[in-house]
Amino acid sequence: MFKNNKKKLAVIISQSLLGSVLLAPELVLAQDNNQANTQSDVEVIQVRGIRGSVVKSLNTKRYSDAIVDAVTAEDIGKFPDQNVAESLQRITGVSITRQYGEGERVSIRGTGESQNRTLLNGQAVGSADWWTNSAANRGFNYTMLPSEIISGLEVYKSPEADIDEGSIGGTVIVRTRKPLDLEANKIAGSIIAQHSQISGETDPQLSAMYNFKTQEEDFGALISVVRQERNLRRDGLEAWSWTYRDITLENGTEVKNVYSPGGGGSAMFTQQRIRTGINLALQYRPNDSMDIAFNALDSTLEADNTNQNFLWLPGYGNSKYTDITVIDHSTVGKMVVGGTLGLSPDGNNILDETKVRDSELKTKSYDLKVDHLGELWQSSYHIGYTKGSGGSQADRSVGWEGNYVHSFDTSHIEDVRTSYAADPKDAQKWDLGFLRYDNNDAKDDETYFQADFKRPIDVAIFNQLKVGIKYRDHSRFNTKHTTDNRTDLNWNLADYSKSMPSDYLSGLGSDGTTRSYAITDSDKIRQHGDALGWNYRVLKASTFDINEKITAAYIKANLDADGLRGNLGVRLVNTKQTSSAYAGQAGAQVWTTQEKDYFDILPSVNLAVDLDEDLLMRFSAARVMSRPDYADMTASTSYNLETQTGTGGNPNIDPYRATQFDAGIEWYFNDAGLFSAVFFYKDIQSFIESKPALEVHEGKEVLISRPINGKAGRIQGLEFGYQQELYEGLGISANYTYVDGEAKDNDGNDITIPGNSEHTVNLSSYYENEFISARLSYNYRTGYDSGRDYPGYIDDYGQVDANVTYNYSDNIALVIEAINLTDEHTFSYQKEGVKQALTSVYADGRRYSAGIRFNF
Repeated sequence: MFKNNKKKLAVIISQSLLGSVLLAPELVLAQDNNQANTQSDVEVIQVRGIRGSVVKSLNTKRYSDAIVDAVTAEDIGKFPDQNVAESLQRITGVSITRQYGEGERVSIRGTGESQNRTLLNGQAVGSADWWTNSAANRGFNYTMLPSEIISGLEVYKSPEADIDEGSIGGTVIVRTRKPLDLEANKIAGSIIAQHSQISGETDPQLSAMYNFKTQEEDFGALISVVRQERNLRRDGLEAWSWTYRDITLENGTEVKNVYSPGGGGSAMFTQQRIRTGINLALQYRPNDSMDIAFNALDSTLEADNTNQNFLWLPGYGNSKYTDITVIDHSTVGKMVVGGTLGLSPDGNNILDETKVRDSELKTKSYDLKVDHLGELWQSSYHIGYTKGSGGSQADRSVGWEGNYVHSFDTSHIEDVRTSYAADPKDAQKWDLGFLRYDNNDAKDDETYFQADFKRPIDVAIFNQLKVGIKYRDHSRFNTKHTTDNRTDLNWNLADYSKSMPSDYLSGLGSDGTTRSYAITDSDKIRQHGDALGWNYRVLKASTFDINEKITAAYIKANLDADGLRGNLGVRLVNTKQTSSAYAGQAGAQVWTTQEKDYFDILPSVNLAVDLDEDLLMRFSAARVMSRPDYADMTASTSYNLETQTGTGGNPNIDPYRATQFDAGIEWYFNDAGLFSAVFFYKDIQSFIESKPALEVHEGKEVLISRPINGKAGRIQGLEFGYQQELYEGLGISANYTYVDGEAKDNDGNDITIPGNSEHTVNLSSYYENEFISARLSYNYRTGYDSGRDYPGYIDDYGQVDANVTYNYSDNIALVIEAINLTDEHTFSYQKEGVKQALTSVYADGRRYSAGIRFNF
C-alpha cells in the first residue's frame, strides 16, 4: 500500500499548483449531487464530559485535511475553562501571554501574538485595549470572548486557500452553536462565585442559554447571556527604560555609555472587571437546499482601575546621582545596578504617582451566512460587520512629590531595594506636584463580503473544486486627548490618602523593598478632580487612522484516493493601505496620509496519507504572510513624559512573509488515544525589529522605539503529543514543543524572535466516572522576548490549574476550579540574560471558583 501511496504523492507534487483542475474540457462531472457532501465515514460522538470532549477533538484532528488541533466543549455551555486562552494553551505548539492572572493573547509555534489570527465562525472579530498606552496590535484580546457561547475551537497550523490570510504561526477558528443542532427548549447555564486570593474579593459569574426551534425544525433561535465580575489586585516591582546613557554626577564626574535604568518603583494595581456578553443565533432552513444563519455577539468589558506607584526617577526635577554602583556585565558591559539620587534644584525628586482610570471596551460582531445547494454548485455567501471599540474614558494622573535624598539597588534578582530620607508612609511629606487628565479612544472595525462556490468533480484523484472571493474594508483608529498639568491646587496627600493593604508585596522582594507607602483614595480624586473642569486637546503624536482594503480570491481542489486525501490551492490577495497621522515635532505637526499597495500570491498544499488503519502521515507546504501591527504602521508616537519612554510607528514597513513546511505522523491507537510527532520549518523573509532612539517631545528627551524591517530568519521545531485513557475513566494528555528560532538585525547581530519560547510543555490528567470528572493541568514555557521594550524579556513560567465537577443529577452539576495553585510570579527584564535589568516582577495570586451548572 505504501508504495502505491508514494507513487500517488509523486503525481500530485509533479503537477502545477492549479494542475488539470482548470482544464474544463477534461473535467468529468459527477452526476450524483449527493457527492457534494460526501465525507469519510466518521463515528458520531455524543459529547458529554471530559472523555467525550477528548474523543470529539481527536476526530476533528484525524479527519481534517490540514494540520489541525481542536478543543471541544464538554457539554452545552461547559467549555473546559472559563477563559478560552487557558484552553488553547494545552494544544501542542500553543502558548499564551497572561495579564493580571488571565490568559489574554495567543502565540503559535514560536511566533508573536500578532502573527496569529483568531476568527469567529471563520470571520474577523474586532477588539481593543483598555490601557491608554497599549500599543495597537493585531493580536485578539481573549478577555472579550465569553467561553460559555463556544462549542469548540480549531487551530489551523497549516493554511488552506479558503481560510483568511494574515498569520504565520496559525489561525484559531472559534465555533459557536447552531440552534437547529440543539434540542428544542434547551436551557443551560451556571451560577459561580470566584474568589481572588490577593484582592480578597469574591465575585459572581453568571451565564444562561435558551434554545428554541419549531416543531418542523425549520427555524431556531438561541440566546446566551453572560455576566462576570472580578475584583483583582496585582502587586509588583517595576523598572523601565534601560538603555545606554552618559551620566554626570553631582560632583561633575562623567560616566560615558553606561547601561542604566530610567526609573522604577513599587506598584499596586487594582481593577474591577465587569464583563457582559450577549450572543444571538438565528437559523432558518426552509428546505433541504437552503440554510440561512445569523449570528450576533455583543460583549462589553468595564475595566475601571487604579495604579499606585512609589517611584525613583533619575533626573526627575533635574536631580543628579551623588554616586552610582557600576558592574561589568558579560552581555551589556558597564551597567548601573544602583545609585543615590541627590536633592533636586527644582524642588522635587521623588514621585508618588497614582493613575485612576475609567475604562470600557466593546466588541460587536454581526454575521449573516446563506448556504444554497444547487444541482451542481453548492454556494455560500457571508456578509458581516465587526467592531471593537473603547479605551480609557478618563485617565487621571496624580503626582505627589517630595525632595529627599534616596537610593535604589537592582543588583539582586527579582528584587529592588530602596532607601528614602523621608518615610514613604508619611502622607504629609508629599504635596501635589501635578494633576492631569487624559483619555484614549480606539476603534477596530471591519466590513466584509465573501462568496464561496464548490462542486464535485472527477479528475484523476480530485473530487471537489472550490473557488471564492472576499472583500474586507478594515480600519483601525486611535485618538488620545490630554490636558495641561494643574500645579496650583496646593493639595497634600494626607487629605487624599488611605491605608496600604497589610499583605502588599507578600512573597516578593526583600526586607529592603518599599512595601508600604501612602496611597491615594481614588474615589476622592474622582470626586474632587472631576469637579474642576478640564480643557482637552488632541495629543497629536498618539492619534492615527489606518485603513486596509483587502481583496482576495482563491481556488482550491480537494483530493481523495485510496489511502490519500488533502487539498491544494492558491490564494491571491491585494492590500491597499492608507496610514494617516500627525507628522513632525510637537507644535508643528500636520495631518499626513501615506499609501502603500502590495500583492501576495499564497499557494498551499496539504496531504494526508493513510499508512495503516490507525497510522497517518501528513505533509504540508505554503507561502504565508502577516501584516504588521497597527502601531508599527503609523507615523504617530505614543509616550509617557513621566517615565520618558514611548513607541512610534513606520508607515513604510513591509509585512512579514514566509515559506513554511510541515511533516508529521499521527497514530490513533484507540478512540481516545493518540501519539503524534510533527516537524515544522518557517523561512521568514524579513523580521520586524524595534530600534530605540532618544527623541525630543514637548521639550523632553524620550526614549522612542520604532519598527524597521530586519533581515531574514527562520523558525523550526518539533511537536510531540500523547493522549491515552489509562484505565476506566483515568486518562492523561501530554505534549512538548521545541522551537529553534534564528534572526539577525541589520547590523548582523543575533536577535531574539518575539513570542518565541524554546520549550513548551503541557501535562494534563483526568478522571471521570458517572458522578465525578476532574482535571489537573500543568503548563510551562521557557522565556521569550515580548517584542516590546517594556516589559522586554519574559522569564520562564509554569502554572498548575485544577477543576472538579460533581454530577449531582442529570441536570445539576457542582463545579470547583483553581487557577495558579502554586502561586507563581511573572518576572521580566529588559534583555535576555540580564536579570539585573528588571522591568517587572508581579504576583497575581491564586483564583478559586465554585458553583453549579444546570442543563435542562
